[in-house]
Amino acid sequence: MSGDFSPVMEYLRQLVEVTGPSGSEEDVARRVLELARPHADELSVDAVGNVVAVRRAADPSARRLLICAHMDEIGFRVRRVDEGGTLRLEKVGGSDDRILPAQRVWVRTEEGRIPGVIGTKSAHLLTDADRASVTPYAQLYVDIGARSAGEAAAMGVRPGDPVGFAGELTELGRNSGRYTAHALDDRAGCAVLLALLAGFSGDARPPVTLVAAFSVQEEVGLRGAQVLARALPAGQTPDVALALDMTAADDTPELGAPTLRLGAGPTVKVMDFSTLAHPAVRRGLLRAAQTRDLPVQHELLKGIGTDAGALQYLGVPTGAVSVTNRYTHSPVEVLDRRDLEAAQALLLGFMHDLPETPLDFLPTP
Repeated sequence: MSGDFSPVMEYLRQLVEVTGPSGSEEDVARRVLELARPHADELSVDAVGNVVAVRRAADPSARRLLICAHMDEIGFRVRRVDEGGTLRLEKVGGSDDRILPAQRVWVRTEEGRIPGVIGTKSAHLLTDADRASVTPYAQLYVDIGARSAGEAAAMGVRPGDPVGFAGELTELGRNSGRYTAHALDDRAGCAVLLALLAGFSGDARPPVTLVAAFSVQEEVGLRGAQVLARALPAGQTPDVALALDMTAADDTPELGAPTLRLGAGPTVKVMDFSTLAHPAVRRGLLRAAQTRDLPVQHELLKGIGTDAGALQYLGVPTGAVSVTNRYTHSPVEVLDRRDLEAAQALLLGFMHDLPETPLDFLPTP
């Protein structure tokens, strides 16, 4: 481990080291496989790239819990290479044009990653009109130091190559416990899921069979989770499904009265645009938090969706747990490690309670 990092934070550090925009998650999947392998009874990768790690309960008849976190990040693809060697971009996922200029990026070629920057007009050359406008992403370009299209090609760059933000895990201030990086959405969820798996190493067995799914293409329409929901082998349908993701904190000065804060615990989903949490799942999560004195927040956020929106079509009780995240879909997302560790504790508690948790939509009177 690095410094005083807990296991979940060390997993997060390793996961944000790699680049994986939607549809190009190969490097993230390789890292997840490497980290999950010592703790899984079964490990597989499906046709679209979802990684599934299973840790079986000691009792073969135990309930099955599917928890899904997505590996992909927002990013871009190289649309074309200009004659001067700069790269034009096509968006992959919901990045914000306002924050794109002057960002460091990685261009992932077949030969490996190369660094670049998204160019911006020098401050000394700006007009009043420039200062009052946002440059559309289609007019932006990536500078990789190439002087010509030929030089860019010699570096291995070609149209279609994925491009992602750069930014390693860095603690803000001094001993704040708050960290910034690119792709915290949702490498942080993947880190929690890996830490849950690692908690059942060796002879330790979970109270329910844990199906840890690391999905692809969440940021472009929950596509990996849709495949999971449709293609699980016969007999492997879970009894409960949870999405594990990030959600937008609104506790920054420009937003007024906050409803979701950093450091106030993970959120238990009530609703978003993709799903309404199953009442039995929500009750079970809240009960697990209450009995273990864990802080949680209630999330009602119509401007967000998670893999739960696809997993609910498994036809099983479905919900979601999220970790609050400032500056979402930017290279400088910020989380509080206490929320990450509390999310792990909440899910562990839910797992231990699950054998006795009522799951019917209409509880028995």
